[in-house]
Amino acid sequence: MKILLSFLSLSALILAGCDSTAPASKDALARAAGKTWKLDRWTGADGSRQEPGTITLEIDKDFRVSGNASVNRYTGPVTFTAAGATDFSSPGFVVTRMMGLPEPQAREDRYLAELRLVRAAALENGRLILAGDGSLRFEFIPE
Repeated sequence: MKILLSFLSLSALILAGCDSTAPASKDALARAAGKTWKLDRWTGADGSRQEPGTITLEIDKDFRVSGNASVNRYTGPVTFTAAGATDFSSPGFVVTRMMGLPEPQAREDRYLAELRLVRAAALENGRLILAGDGSLRFEFIPE
């Protein structure tokens, strides 16, 4: 039952991101602005559970995000499609280029790649949820 509810919740998030009447993603990110969020749970686009490590996300009032990607810092704009979907794939994203140990570096590479797949954002029970292509789901908690 819990799995079914999680699936339905994720499906609703993805559908909301595709619905032209759904400014929910933009509203959720606006309400999440001004806080530092720590990645608590991560399900990859392929459905695999990922170790969140030390990944963080901050959002400002202009929908610019920044944070720690595991080894390096990242920053860039969040845009919204005409249909209201969240878009983290802007070419304006920049990342510092320090080399890390293999495991944190691999985590960072995957996080940054999957962040580009995010299509919807929501606030649920004090958590910032970013969902996207496939089974992708990032769950952040306030730091």
